[in-house]
Amino acid sequence: MATVEKLQEHLKKAQSNLAEASKKGSEAVEIRDLKKKTKRLARKASKITEKMAELKKKKKKDRKTTSE
Repeated sequence: MATVEKLQEHLKKAQSNLAEASKKGSEAVEIRDLKKKTKRLARKASKITEKMAELKKKKKKDRKTTSE
C-alpha cells in the first residue's frame, strides 16, 4: 500500500503538470486527464489518512487483530 507521503509527492507533481499544461494552452483532452489524475490522487490520500485516523482511535491490541 502506498504511503501518504508518496501520494502527496505524486499529487504535487500532478498539480504542477496541470498548471504547466494550462499555461501552455495544451489540448483539452490532456488537461482533462490531468484534472482526473489530481482528483483521484487527492481522494486516495484522504482515504488513507482517514483509515489511519480510525486506527489510531482504536486500542493497540485491536489494531493488531484488524491488520492481520
